[in-house]
Amino acid sequence: MLGLGAQVDEEESESLLGTLYVGVGSSTWLTFVAGQSSSPADRANIEADTLVLGVDHRFDQVGFTLEAERWGDPDALETEDLGGSIYFDPGRWRIAFRYEARDIEIPFTLTGPLGGTLRRDAQMSADSLAVNARVAIGERWQLYVGLAEHDYDRDLNVLPRIESLNLLSTSTLTLANSFLDYQRYVAVERELGRALLNVRVSTDRSALDGSEFETAEAGVLFPIGNRVDLEVNLGNGRSEFFDAGWYGGLLFLVYGR
Repeated sequence: MLGLGAQVDEEESESLLGTLYVGVGSSTWLTFVAGQSSSPADRANIEADTLVLGVDHRFDQVGFTLEAERWGDPDALETEDLGGSIYFDPGRWRIAFRYEARDIEIPFTLTGPLGGTLRRDAQMSADSLAVNARVAIGERWQLYVGLAEHDYDRDLNVLPRIESLNLLSTSTLTLANSFLDYQRYVAVERELGRALLNVRVSTDRSALDGSEFETAEAGVLFPIGNRVDLEVNLGNGRSEFFDAGWYGGLLFLVYGR
């Protein structure tokens, strides 16, 4: 399955993403993701590339995932993530437990005693624990809930450029790679004939200033060809300290044999 998606928000953040899922036998999926996201100069001022490699293998009702991700802008912020999860999926419900380790580098420059500039990198690491669950609550309804907690090995507030980078947490399009303390979400999905309606609300808290970013979004997935689906989504975000506003996007899914 090939996924091609694009999103924009009214603060001029943008995101492009391509995802390829390849089945290896009947129990294993390989995932390849490449993309780019940007935050304008009056926000975090970043243009970041994304590369993800992953594997999902299932043993009957139990499975595991492993992922490696590299994300960042070499002039602003770079992260390398290694993560894995174990999940239980007997059919009507599914629960997954996930751990992720993240290495973070923030480049900055210093002025030397003779007026020259020196480039240095501030380094730190973070650990994350997450739980995600899905349960069928009717013939056509699914309920999703999830939470994640993040822990950092350094005081974030003393890092260079950190006030600007904190603005990553004020846009849904760059939220996943921002400096968060926790994440919470709940979503419901409803089958509408051959279409799927998904409604999701979430709350995320910055690990820097404790501000919360709340989002509510809805998406509809429907077929537009024999092996092609289209998802249209629209959402609104609200931050305690910054204007967030509306965002929306399109996702095309192309299925192979």
